[in-house]
Amino acid sequence: MNKPFITVLIAFTAAVSIPAVAGRDAAQISQHEKANQAIAEQHAKEEAKVGKAVTRIVLLLDHGPHAQTTPWVNKQRLLRAEAMEKGGAATGTSQK
Repeated sequence: MNKPFITVLIAFTAAVSIPAVAGRDAAQISQHEKANQAIAEQHAKEEAKVGKAVTRIVLLLDHGPHAQTTPWVNKQRLLRAEAMEKGGAATGTSQK
């Protein structure tokens, strides 16, 4: 009595658990590849429009109990970065 029941239970458990370990089908993989390719092309077009890479200016923390610099120093860094972006060599430092 128990042997047929155990056999049926094992077969049912195997049949139910097979989809849990199955991978994606080929159609789903190709859809994802097409979508990723379209997104990559869109990013390439956007980068071509921008031309040159935009550099971000990272400033140190200038407020709070763990301040690493002052607001004046951060303002000077921004001004120097803008001058460098415009192509000017005016950095606020004098060369002797």
